[in-house]
Amino acid sequence: MRPRSSVLTIASTFLLIGCTGSPTPIASGPPSGGHHLVAPPTLTNTLTVQGVEDGRTVLLSDGTRIRMAGLAAPEECWAGAATAFAKAFLLDKQVKVDPGDPAVVDEAPLWLDDGTEYALFAVSQGVLRGDSPHDPAFVDAESAATKAGLGLWGAPCKGQAKPPTTPPPAPVVVTMPSPVPTTTTVPLVFGCAVNYRVTYRWNGGFNADVTITNTGTAPISGWTLRWKFTRDQVMTDIWNATGRQSGQEVTATNVSYTANIAPGATQVVGFTAAHRMDNPAPTGFSLNDHPCPVR
Repeated sequence: MRPRSSVLTIASTFLLIGCTGSPTPIASGPPSGGHHLVAPPTLTNTLTVQGVEDGRTVLLSDGTRIRMAGLAAPEECWAGAATAFAKAFLLDKQVKVDPGDPAVVDEAPLWLDDGTEYALFAVSQGVLRGDSPHDPAFVDAESAATKAGLGLWGAPCKGQAKPPTTPPPAPVVVTMPSPVPTTTTVPLVFGCAVNYRVTYRWNGGFNADVTITNTGTAPISGWTLRWKFTRDQVMTDIWNATGRQSGQEVTATNVSYTANIAPGATQVVGFTAAHRMDNPAPTGFSLNDHPCPVR
């Protein structure tokens, strides 16, 4: 069993593809599977991460290229999500590295500045599989992530190495009734409202649904939803839309089968996010650059 200096008990999930599931009740605590806590490492070689090659490989400020010990190679279905997660938590951050044997510098444990071992953190959130089958903490973290359906263990990968090939549902075709002849043309009006609801939470992460309602008289054919997190939340997975995040700003864009929202109809966008601070609701929702009141 390789030495390890700190463990953080966290669970969460990842990247940005479309798939729908029924809401899950809010949990009263983190998923089962406790980890053991030990003292943080006492290391003098604190460096800065200057580049992220993939979910387990980084370039440090001293020019060293490190593959983080304890993580299996990223698989096709979740490789992009693993890289995005590593960039969010490591890029331009100070870390501590213990290379161990000076002759073997390409693989080593890596700790965040608060003493959290990154490899164990990533496994606990379902970002990557563990590569330490004889380490109980890694085994427990992966088991808990699998049971909770986090990251690569949830939709759309379901623990598979390659993306699913099942085609998405056919787009909803909205047929508007023929207008009644009239001497006055009433313009169609755009309108929207948003409902934000956390559906599941655990220590270090949560799932949430954002329900878009078309409150106008004009059908919506293609949309982009924007909002702003107010703390350190990082979106790690999304369904019924494609998404991206820059700082605290989040953008979600429809996929083919969620593009149309008829007047009075709704569309739900679900996502998973990680956080290390408190978790207030986002602010400033807009749809196609129109502000949407929050209900």
